[in-house]
Amino acid sequence: MKKTDTDGELKWYEKKAGRRMNFSGAVCKDDGKKAKGGKRADTKSEYKAGCKYERKNEGSAGGNSAEGKDFHKKVRGTEKKSFRVQKDFVAARQVDFLLDAGSVPSDAKKILADFRDIIGATHPLNSKQRADLPRQILELSHTLTDERAERRLGYMNRPQTLSAYTHYYLWWNLVRLTRLFSNLPSSFFEFPDGTVCLDVGSGPLTVPIALFLSRPELRKKKLRWYCMDISPQALSIGENLLMTVAARLECESWEVVRVKGGFGTPVKEKVSFVTCANVFNEVGEESNMPPDYLAKKYCEKILSYIMEEKPSENGAGDFRKVLLIEPGIPSSARLLSLMRDAMIRRGFSPVSPCPHAAQCPMDGKRGGKWCNFAFGTQDAPAALKKLSESARLPKERAVLSFVALTAAKKSEDAGELSFRVASDPIHLPGSRTGYYACSEIGLLLVVTEDSLRSGECLSIPRPEKKLSVDEKSGAFVVEL
Repeated sequence: MKKTDTDGELKWYEKKAGRRMNFSGAVCKDDGKKAKGGKRADTKSEYKAGCKYERKNEGSAGGNSAEGKDFHKKVRGTEKKSFRVQKDFVAARQVDFLLDAGSVPSDAKKILADFRDIIGATHPLNSKQRADLPRQILELSHTLTDERAERRLGYMNRPQTLSAYTHYYLWWNLVRLTRLFSNLPSSFFEFPDGTVCLDVGSGPLTVPIALFLSRPELRKKKLRWYCMDISPQALSIGENLLMTVAARLECESWEVVRVKGGFGTPVKEKVSFVTCANVFNEVGEESNMPPDYLAKKYCEKILSYIMEEKPSENGAGDFRKVLLIEPGIPSSARLLSLMRDAMIRRGFSPVSPCPHAAQCPMDGKRGGKWCNFAFGTQDAPAALKKLSESARLPKERAVLSFVALTAAKKSEDAGELSFRVASDPIHLPGSRTGYYACSEIGLLLVVTEDSLRSGECLSIPRPEKKLSVDEKSGAFVVEL
């Protein structure tokens, strides 16, 4: 008989977490038919015991059946290794991949490759300014990093700074965000005509331009964007760039309403979609308050912009959404994790990268893991990489932390356990490789001979038996 949340006894993973999870039972038994050879089959996927994981739309790797064997082994405290290699493995299927370069539209790739010419057409530099650009970029880099304590709030109002930002940082941010937005679930960008959006800390309209490039289905939508920033010059440049990009794509640009002011400045109407990119790491520097206080304060401000829940005329559902993006550093990941918790308490649900709505196991606490995702820059525009080298800022990886949330209700599959890879490969004994991953039951150490990628989400049958625990990190060990 299936247990429910009202049962008195806690599951093993609930005891470890110190609370009851929001799903009913560790459902792992087959409710469909079993095929020969010990296979479990249902309408969504097919799991093969003892084989490597299957990527979506690809064939599986072969392996011997391990039906009837226990694939979990307990760690002995006397062993020197942080985990014990298990004899049997669990198979997984790919759910999605956040950073797939192949998902970026081809016309967006061409725009990004030619972005220097697009900027030059709207805001050209003379020969002296172009020769001085690498130095200005390096100066701005110091302002944004090691000299940020001395940075003035309105630094983007300086012409030299704005020029360096537009010709370099805007370009890199578009590469980074276009890759991310192209791989987020399409349901997250389902908006009816007339949707009102707000981009806080918009600068040169980085987020609206990245969305216009990465989501072709939105280009024909009638969206109104309130773009808020303390630098009116940056907003003006961004609006010109958005119109130029739209013209190159032979589309009509979205309506842009420029709002001069910082986070908290009122706008004329309530919105459905709020975006904030690289905002809170700067705003938080102006306050000595603890991050949990700031997270609650920021979420209250975000919610003050969002319209109250009301059924749509066609019954399509709730379109209220929030997208928060920050640098992939521990302090930013910590703040995003706290803001995620605050938004969940206000009725929102995480869409991505979180494969669950339970407590975040990679919350950026001191000494712990933090949620961030990285990809190589080999696909970045050649002209941009050359400019980076000229500025003595070579970039081999692009890193970010983010959370996408929706007010719409989400359904979860209680028979599966999904997890998101959020680390580089970790070399382990026995010529094996591990990856830290986020899951509903806590932090996982996923051990496999296969190569996984940062941002990859996989799903396995929910474990029936207790998982081993890695002595070093405290993560549950899953062998693929």
